[in-house]
Amino acid sequence: METCKSPRKVLIAAYALATAAIPEHLSKFSRKDFTGPQLFACLVLREHQKESYRGIVALLKDCPHWCADIGLKKVPDRNTLCRAHKHLVKPGVVEKMLDVSIATARKLERLNKKKKGPKKTGPHRPAQATHGGSGLEHVRVAPGQPAL
Repeated sequence: METCKSPRKVLIAAYALATAAIPEHLSKFSRKDFTGPQLFACLVLREHQKESYRGIVALLKDCPHWCADIGLKKVPDRNTLCRAHKHLVKPGVVEKMLDVSIATARKLERLNKKKKGPKKTGPHRPAQATHGGSGLEHVRVAPGQPAL
């Protein structure tokens, strides 16, 4: 498992995960200023930075390029983030996120195996004898050569 200390990379990764697992809009009656994945990414950043809702809003206002990375045209209000937290952090949503992240990890694992190719193993070596022998007792010696 990889960990990351870069808040920007965490924000982008959370957005990518949420895009695959969360509907675009949480309610058909929402104003549609922000998408579910954008709000989820902001909440993940909040947890990563151990900030309050006000703190994460201030951080996002100071880093407009981070907002642009996830398609935010404006920074969500702290109340919007608080309401999104209530909608997004539910057992069904969290389980779906875990399923998507596991599927993604498995897919990446398969891709990495394909890039590396089959494992290269050395020549077969017999296991050492446990009785103190050299482990070469089973090796045949050609006629005319000294025994080992």
